[in-house]
Amino acid sequence: MTKMKRLIFGDGLMSPSLNGSKRFTVRKYREGSHDFAKDEIFVGEFKDGLNILLRALADTKIAEFRRLRANKKDTEKNGYYFDKEYLKDLANFYPDLTWNTMGAVIIFEILRVNDVPVVQFNEHAKTD
Repeated sequence: MTKMKRLIFGDGLMSPSLNGSKRFTVRKYREGSHDFAKDEIFVGEFKDGLNILLRALADTKIAEFRRLRANKKDTEKNGYYFDKEYLKDLANFYPDLTWNTMGAVIIFEILRVNDVPVVQFNEHAKTD
């Protein structure tokens, strides 16, 4: 049995992913970690405390960040946006980023059964 791929999301990203307002992520590309095919199901591991099954809505877009640029106003058409501000935010996680760094855009949706998200608690869950 093949182990399902996973993608880690930082604090504060679980709620916007669950409500559908966050449907993409831009990452510094790492081969094997960011290669998703359209309709592939994978685990979103959220630091907020849940693992959520996600489905890739498209093959991962892989290119230099300068080639992945997309205006915020075109998010609906492209499925994502990536601008100077987004690159600046990413640089907090990857200090060596430039516009020539290879990036990956992963567009996803929450996997649902009868409109209920498929989730489980993970090791980041706070239990009192």
